[in-house]
Amino acid sequence: MKKLLLLFALSINLHSQTTEVIKKTDIYTSPNKSKNSVMGEILPGASIKKLKKDKSGKFIKATIEFYIPVESLLEGRISHTVGTTQLADNAKYKLISSKMNGNQIEIKLRVANVSHSKELDFSAMALLKTIGKGNNKGELNPFKGKHQDLAIISPRAHVIAELYYDFKSKPKNIELICMGKLGGDRIYYNLGY
Repeated sequence: MKKLLLLFALSINLHSQTTEVIKKTDIYTSPNKSKNSVMGEILPGASIKKLKKDKSGKFIKATIEFYIPVESLLEGRISHTVGTTQLADNAKYKLISSKMNGNQIEIKLRVANVSHSKELDFSAMALLKTIGKGNNKGELNPFKGKHQDLAIISPRAHVIAELYYDFKSKPKNIELICMGKLGGDRIYYNLGY
């Protein structure tokens, strides 16, 4: 699967061409010039990547890279997906997998201590939270899993935590929040449900 995604990403880069917009134009959500499909506009001088023409040959499917101020967003954080490694203080997290079974989520999480000299006091109860849409909080099940209680991680070592979170109702848009220490940096994972 990873090879297929890499091949897809490479093929997009191989078949795309960067160019510049020469006049102010509307941006459409589909190859159709209608007021209902306008999502904004782009000004002359903006750089785009041409991906392909539509069937009529009158529109180009394009991508643009842009930045917006964090204060313009309802929520300024970035939630990453399964497989991404992130650092919070001296803890390095990698979400290996997540599975939903009814009102319960099973999470496999690699937790590494990046310090060369200090132990990491990892407690899933204190350093991890799961929250679904509508503030539907997951409660860590203390009777299932591995490393759900305190784990002392030696310098440059890691553990694979297997954790189970129970929700009051079937959760949607679940996010895992991880900290490296109490009150420290936070990182986020979108579990995709």
